Amino acid sequence: MRIGIIGAGVAAVGLLDALASADREPGTITVFEGTSALWRGRAYQHDVPAVRVNAPPGLMSVRANDRGHFERWVMQHPDAVRFLDHGLGQPIVPRAMYGEYLEQSARASIDRLRRDGWQVSVVNDRVSGLAPEQPVVLRTEGGSTHPVDRVVLCVGSGRPRDQYGLTGAPGYIDEPYPLAHTLTEVDPEARVAVIGSGLTAVDITAALSANGHRGPITLLSRSGILPFVQQRPRPLTPRYLTPAAALDLAARGPVEFADVVALLRAELADLGEDFDEFAAEIRATGTEDPTHRLRRQLTDVDSTLLGRRLLTMAIRTMGPILWPAMNDGDRTMLRTDHHRTISSLSSPMVPHNAQILLRLLDSGQVRLRTGITTITADNTAFTVTDEATWPADVVINAVNPPAYVTPQDTETLMARLLDDGTAEFAPTGGLRTEPRTRALHTDTWRVLGNLAADSMFIATNPPGLAAEAAMLAEHLTKESGTPTRGSVRDDEHLTSASGEFAAKDPDRARSR
Repeated sequence: MRIGIIGAGVAAVGLLDALASADREPGTITVFEGTSALWRGRAYQHDVPAVRVNAPPGLMSVRANDRGHFERWVMQHPDAVRFLDHGLGQPIVPRAMYGEYLEQSARASIDRLRRDGWQVSVVNDRVSGLAPEQPVVLRTEGGSTHPVDRVVLCVGSGRPRDQYGLTGAPGYIDEPYPLAHTLTEVDPEARVAVIGSGLTAVDITAALSANGHRGPITLLSRSGILPFVQQRPRPLTPRYLTPAAALDLAARGPVEFADVVALLRAELADLGEDFDEFAAEIRATGTEDPTHRLRRQLTDVDSTLLGRRLLTMAIRTMGPILWPAMNDGDRTMLRTDHHRTISSLSSPMVPHNAQILLRLLDSGQVRLRTGITTITADNTAFTVTDEATWPADVVINAVNPPAYVTPQDTETLMARLLDDGTAEFAPTGGLRTEPRTRALHTDTWRVLGNLAADSMFIATNPPGLAAEAAMLAEHLTKESGTPTRGSVRDDEHLTSASGEFAAKDPDRARSR
């Protein structure tokens, strides 16, 4: 089988690793990447040490059946101890170090594949269209052509979108990563406005602080919601909030959100925790003062209450199963009314960054403003308008693309697939896919990641992508007529992914 992989980020690394574990007749794999960030994607390029990953090592493996893969890699790097997050009791390494792990994992997978007889090549060019020949022939911008039997879209979510039409204005930074390059020209006294208040905005704030920035920093947010603060991992052994329970709900027909709430209620009751008190805290996300909430959550990093940890786990492990089976009304309600709350729960910031942000908020150097209506530029500065009008010298875009949006670099290819009927957008966004095989209207094309319509509206984390990649690799192998080594069912991959959240005792982890 000739496999083409379009995109060379985290999803592609997970897919190569899964294919390298397959025991099947070798074929050819061609990976296409039109940028210089091979294997690293947007977020994990060479960058300043202040920009760190947002999860402990046990939640960052790209190998679906080995959740300790990255953890062992970190333990082999003596300098990782320098990045200990005291709140979590574990190292939270720089994004660039995680990028190094991705590079090494990809190279190791390619070496294994080649030893097994595969022909693997990487084309540093962008796929822009299809040649008229049959079977499918991919054409790159440089004019080369590549016949394939299967194509996997691993294109990610692309770059930020310029919401205010500021591109080209002096002092406007549309793509912040890598911050080592984009922030070097920012005057230490400059008045900086950051569009957004999520994890990317926190990265920017931490990097500016590390650079010795002295000017004011304003986070512009429609909702005023900061990411939740991640809590110290504790062993989780849920009885009700499990992938098996999610699969059972999904099999019975349209899932009601009330059914999911009932599972959470039962789980907390089993632990002796108050559901109503916990639910009130979650509902208050958009109304409580953000600084007060940040301070309170930092004091709760080591709380013995497990409700928030369980909910974060459930979003990541049960969400991908339940979301496609949920009724349209509840899906619309969750995505429209609670998008930021769910995103902030599923992707919390690590205590190290939360402490930096709280210090800057308390000092007055950082402020959080909502209700932005316009940002305009002239040749000398920017004018920001909310309930008042105020100036900024530098504006940095920290708003990631919304779910299901085609990356800019893939738009030409996607237009071709939509025109000839190979692909179809669902009414709610994203490409329609066959749920288990991730196939479009033809088996030739597959989708891995958030471009699929049945994926959740939050970014898929590395273990989630690894689980998807393992399922996809197994289906590709089945189609070739040879089973994978240690073949498992789709739901077992999902259960394995849920194990990422069954955290080891942190004291035992420290003693190793």
